Amino acid sequence: MSNTELSTVTDRLRAMSRDGSSIEAAQVKVIGLDEIREAAGTRWPRMRERVQSGSHAILSRHCGPDDVIIPAGDGFLIMLAEGRPGDTQRRCQEMRDALLAFYLGEDAFSALRPEVKNRSLTTDAVNELISTSTHESTAPIVARSHGEDIAFAPLLLARESRVGALLAAPVQRAAGGRRIIYNPEFILDGRHHERRDYLELDIAVLDAALTRMAHTDVPMGVTVHSTVLQSRRSREVYFNWLGGLESDVRKRLFVGISEIERGTPLISITEWCATLRRLVAQVSLGFHYTDHAISSVGAAGAWSAGFHLPGFAGAQQTARADKMREHIRFWSRSVRGQGMRLVVHGFQNAAFLEEAATLGVDMLTSDAHWPFCSLAAYTADAAHADAGMLAAAAPISATRTVN
Repeated sequence: MSNTELSTVTDRLRAMSRDGSSIEAAQVKVIGLDEIREAAGTRWPRMRERVQSGSHAILSRHCGPDDVIIPAGDGFLIMLAEGRPGDTQRRCQEMRDALLAFYLGEDAFSALRPEVKNRSLTTDAVNELISTSTHESTAPIVARSHGEDIAFAPLLLARESRVGALLAAPVQRAAGGRRIIYNPEFILDGRHHERRDYLELDIAVLDAALTRMAHTDVPMGVTVHSTVLQSRRSREVYFNWLGGLESDVRKRLFVGISEIERGTPLISITEWCATLRRLVAQVSLGFHYTDHAISSVGAAGAWSAGFHLPGFAGAQQTARADKMREHIRFWSRSVRGQGMRLVVHGFQNAAFLEEAATLGVDMLTSDAHWPFCSLAAYTADAAHADAGMLAAAAPISATRTVN
């Protein structure tokens, strides 16, 4: 809970208890977390936060505008602005049924059971709750450690040869350096043949970005996988996380939808963009490099669109590079003709990188020439990481050659 949110909650709780009467509340406990904790191992912190965020989204639907939801232990305490004991019992049952349906619909949470009981809190109990919440809010917020699987990629403005923003994203090592990747098979044909759940990873990416935003004024972007937005439940949880951020943070944040599958309906992309644009500053779209659907995506309302370069080396390098130049030119004409900017990730070859701006690329990433900063390196030494990012903003002509 942010300081602003805490202040608002505190004021509302004090107002509710001002006349000395008791306050009707619903106490929510999540039963079965111990079993999930044991099975999750090191993934437990992320799993726990996912349970909390998903549960919070469900409970919010059953609360009025003046009700207050407070995280409490392995559950929540919901202070009801208006409620009689009989009404509270009914609402508690509705909350329990909704939470149960949510848990049963998620394989990872199917063992969980919600317990929702009505309580009447005295003024003293409310004051104690305010004191406890204020004390807990002073605890430092520490980003989760994911080692090499999350990194900050400098997003270069191709024509100006400088860092325009940082992009927090999942990465994997490949020939020539790290690449922004969720599903390594996507680059082959633009399909997700096996559905995987990337919600936890995307929330971790968001957490990493928020941690770095506290130390730098550089605009920040985060990636979210397209399948997270395709799933109603995952989409709701992710949007809830974004919506919970303070407005000044969201104004500095943009979201890149990654690995949009070939054949994804334009109406779906438009709906995702419409919601995201209400939550963050800008939206970027990431497709497969062969997807010609880009020619009609301008109406979705995105700020930019692009793709990740496939790897090419050895005897095939020249022929494939020539073909890729044509791809980039096609994309540039299409994207910029619809009022968007072109973003291309994964430049490895120095000579090819030199051509980016003349081919029509507006922004790019290249671990080979502007190295990504891993989350582990950043949390270990924030000042060093930011200095490295600034040093990486040297002109293209000054970059080292990578064979």
